[in-house]
This record gives sequence, structure tokens and C-alpha cells, in this order.
Amino acid sequence: MKNYLTIALFSLFAILSSCTETQEEPSTQQLINEIDEVVPQASKQDDQTLFWKNMLNKDRYASNTVAKSIINFRIGLSFYPSNLDSSDVYMTKALILVENVEGFAKVKAQVYNGLAVNAGHRGNYFLSSFYSNKAVSIVDASPSGIPVRRKVRVYLYAAQNHHHIGLKESSYELAKKAAVYIDSLSEDDRLKVMIYIELSSTSIFQKINNDSIFYYLEKIAQYSTSAEYDAIYYANKALFFEQNEQFDSAIVYRQKSIELLQNELKDKYNTPPNMYTSYCALLQNRIHIEKMVETDSIMSKLSEIEKEFPTYLDVSHYLMFEEIMMNYYYKTKNLEKYHEATKKFQKLTEEKQQKAELQAKEEMHTMYQLEENKRAIKNLNQSVEITESELQKTKYFLAITILVILIILAILAILYYRQKSRKLQQEYEKVILEQKLLRTQMEPHFIFNTLSTLQSLIRFQEPKKAIDYLNRFSRLLRSNLELSRQEMISLEDEIETMDNYLSLQQARFEDYFTYQIQVPHELEIDALFIPPMLIQPFVENSILHGFDGEKEWNIEIKITELTATKQLQIEIIDNGVGIHTNPKKKHKSLSGEIAKERLEILSKKYKIPTDYQIFSEQGKGTTVCLKLPIIDGFQQN
Repeated sequence: MKNYLTIALFSLFAILSSCTETQEEPSTQQLINEIDEVVPQASKQDDQTLFWKNMLNKDRYASNTVAKSIINFRIGLSFYPSNLDSSDVYMTKALILVENVEGFAKVKAQVYNGLAVNAGHRGNYFLSSFYSNKAVSIVDASPSGIPVRRKVRVYLYAAQNHHHIGLKESSYELAKKAAVYIDSLSEDDRLKVMIYIELSSTSIFQKINNDSIFYYLEKIAQYSTSAEYDAIYYANKALFFEQNEQFDSAIVYRQKSIELLQNELKDKYNTPPNMYTSYCALLQNRIHIEKMVETDSIMSKLSEIEKEFPTYLDVSHYLMFEEIMMNYYYKTKNLEKYHEATKKFQKLTEEKQQKAELQAKEEMHTMYQLEENKRAIKNLNQSVEITESELQKTKYFLAITILVILIILAILAILYYRQKSRKLQQEYEKVILEQKLLRTQMEPHFIFNTLSTLQSLIRFQEPKKAIDYLNRFSRLLRSNLELSRQEMISLEDEIETMDNYLSLQQARFEDYFTYQIQVPHELEIDALFIPPMLIQPFVENSILHGFDGEKEWNIEIKITELTATKQLQIEIIDNGVGIHTNPKKKHKSLSGEIAKERLEILSKKYKIPTDYQIFSEQGKGTTVCLKLPIIDGFQQN
């Protein structure tokens, strides 16, 4: 019964646990911290991508929207810059997952900035600015919840985008926002020099006071840690002198920048367009100071770059070159070439305008599609939430239903157990009553025979024998009365009672039979229990029905312990005439039926088989074999 209740309670606990499992899951912030601490041990892009995809499939993260967003972003980052399309797919997934979740500004700003970087890498600066502006608005709204370096990157990249699309003033303001955190950055942090590069570039175009510009330029030189930053430093310094029409100084710094680009930075992916821009600026400076002799070598370099790296240049580079050539032909009085350059310039201007319009349309279409996708995903997420809510309700309903069923089953099991216990108790009480009734049936039988013998002695005037017999009988009767109230008596008491009984019968029949009671010495007769008066009826049958007075008779009571079957074997052996050989004696004994019933009662109570057998052979005697449970003091109690 206890096992059933335990199983029921365990099943209920499992069901309720499954319904409330979300309460045991780690918090979103814990998952974010875990992911932030993960550093993939893979150097190859494919291995890093596989690492993050495997992490995305883990149950621990798959059920958390924000965690999935971060991991999707990491997958997108692993594709950058080799596969921008795949990078965009995963970063867009990351954005859709986290955009409508309340809070988590750090994650949202990171995803928007990642999308901005991808778009900027493609040259889609309007789309890049759109994403950058989103990131900036998030940082402005939640400055305390975002790490310093992430805020600086957001402001800095937005400033660069605004610079690209010609919004120099807002670019300068965004760079100043990044500069607010400059003291929080370490001395060797490359973000420091990038902030001063953006401040110097935008302040030159904004024509901020020269002291500020020189301060920014000197800071670039101070924090520069690579040839790339040195080249930018020289280019910005040249730009400053060009804006101030100090062309000789500008030429010096342009040449230093070009020298670094040609030698130490020749393998950088952005070196060809930077080289082209620098040579164009150098050519413009030569024209301004009217050193036309040196312009041919510069034009030759520009031609080489156009032939070798055509895919690195766009219409803006050719437009810049044609504008310079217009100025060059004008100053050299070559009107024919001037008109040709003007036509090319006009054509390139129209082309640039058309491309800008087309790009703007494409970017607007991309943004529109993104918004449509986000709306579709939002609707899908709402449908999923509704489905999950219904599923949760169903699970709770199922849990309650199962709980009710388990309670009903438990109640039914308890009622069945109680009913069964009550029935067993009734059967046990019935057994006890049957035993007592059987003893009351047997005791008058014995007393009747004994009193008949005593009556015979008195009638034949044998007072001494009668007194002696009466004394023995009184002892036996007193012992019997004391033990009759007990359901079980010790084997020792039963043997003593049988010894008294046999001695009485022996005296009654004038010693014409002998008897022996054999008990193994190792048998603890005081610790074993049997029903009272179990042996006596069979001994009485042997005396009354087995002997006919024609020879010396003997009765043997043999007690043996059957260890293998946990039984006690009692044999009553006589050398009488056997059963059904004395037609003169018509007395019918109930001892066999009574003993059989008593043995059946013992078997039911102690769950051990009992046995009752009679072996008889004409003229050689009878053996009654009883097998009953070994009942010790612990079982008796």
C-alpha cells in the first residue's frame, strides 16, 4: 500500500515539476554572463561558426529568447567579413528575437551596430546610418546599462557613417559623445586613437579652431600603435594644410602617407582606394602650386591603380579625378581637354546621382522588407505565445486531472486495504474461535474416558489405585486447565502433559503397554510452540483401538525438526493391529478430523504448509505423521 502511495506522489511531483520547469531555469542575465565569458578555442571561421551553432542547439539556451539572440549574433559575427550575406541573416535573426523584449539595451545596441558594420562594409552607408542611429538612440536612452567600450564603438561608427554621407556636423557631435568616455579607456586601447582620428577629420571639414585640430592630431600621433594609424595621421595633417591652402606642407604629409601605404600597408584591403585618394590629393596640391612638371608621374600612378584595382574604385574616385583634371587643363590652357574632362565629369556626376538614387531605393526597400519581416515575426511570436499559453493551460489541466485521478485511486486503494485488513482480521478471529471450539470438543472427550476409568476402579473396589489415579488425573487436569486458555503452548509443556497422560493410561490398563517420547537433545523444546492437546487424541486412538491384549504393545512419540521446510515433525507410532482389523470395536473417533482442521488453521495463520498422514499395515501397527510450522517465541508473540 505504501508503495502505491509513493508511486502516485512521485508521478504527481514529476507532472507538476514539468509544468513549472521554467521557474527552475537560470535567469536571462545568468545566461548572458555565461555566453559573454565563452571564448571559442577555434581559430578558423568555419570552426567558430560550428561552435556557436552547437551552442544554439543546447536546451539551456534554446528556450531563452535573449540568449538565442546573442548566440545568433555571434554566429553572424563569425561570418564577417568573408560572407556578409550569411552574417546579415543571423544578425537579422538576432534583432528580430530581441527587439521587442523589454530591456537588454546592451544586446540590442550590439546587434544594431553589427548590422551597421555589415552595411558599411558593403558601402551601403545610408542603411548603415539607419542601423547606427538605432544603436545610438538605445545607448542615449540607457547609458548606465551598456559597457563603456560598447558605447564608444556605437558612437564612433555612427560618426563614421555620418561622415561618409556628408553629415559632417552630426559626425563631429557623435565623435564628441564617444570622447566623453575616452579617459575610461586604457592607454593602449585602439578606440582612443580612432576617436581622435574622427574628431580631427570632422573638425577640419567643420573648420573648428586650429588649436583644437592640432590637439586632436597630436593625440593621434601619441596613441598611434600601427603604420595604419600613422598613415591616417599624415593624411589628416595634410588635409588640415590643404584646407588652409598651405599646399607645400600638405605635399610633405601626403607623400609620407603614400610612402606608408606603398610599403607597410600594401597588403591591406583598403590600401588601393586610399592610395588613389592620396595621389589625387597630391596631384591637386601640385596643380595649386603650379608644379606641372611633376604631375605626369602622379597621373601615371593613378592610371596604374585604375588598371590593377578596378574593383576597389567606384564612381566617386573617378569623379574626384576628373574634377582635378578639369582644373589641371584649365590652368594649362588646354581648352579641348578641359571640355572633354568637363563632359566626363558631368557624365560621372549623373552616374553617381543615378547610383545614389538606386542605392537609396535599394536601401529603403531593404529597410521596408526588414520592417515587414519583423512584423511577420512579431505576429508569429504572438501566435507562438498564445499557443504556448494554451499548452501551459492544458498541462495544468492535465496535471489537475491526473492529481484527482491519483487521489481517487489512493482513496480506493486505502479503502481496499482497510477492507482486506478487516477481512483478514475477521478470518483470524474466526480461526481463533475455531481452535477454542475444537479444544472444547476434545477436552470433554478426554475427561469422559478418564472418568470412566476412575469409575471402574471404584466399582471394582481398588481404592489405592483409584486415589493414585485420581492424583495423577488432577495434576493432568490442572495442567490442562492452565494451558487451555492459551492458543499455543511450548513443546516442553506438551511433552510433559503427554507424559502424565500416558502414565495415567498405562496405570489404567495395568501396564500392558510401554511408551517412549524421543526428543533430540539439540532441540530447544522450551522455545518452540504448538497448539495444546494436539498429540493426545492420536495416542488415545492407539491405546483404545490399536491394542487387543494379545501381546505386549508399545507406543513411541518421535519429534524431529525439518530445517529445510521449517517444519516440526511429530510421529505417533504403535505396533498395534492396524486400522480396520478389529470389528468388535465400533467406537468412532473424531480426533482425525479435529486434528486436520487444527493443522489447516495453523497453515493459514503462519503461511507454512502442514501435513497429516496415517500409515497403517495390518498386524504391524499404525504411524500417524504430523507436520506443522516451527513456531518460535518471536512468532508466537
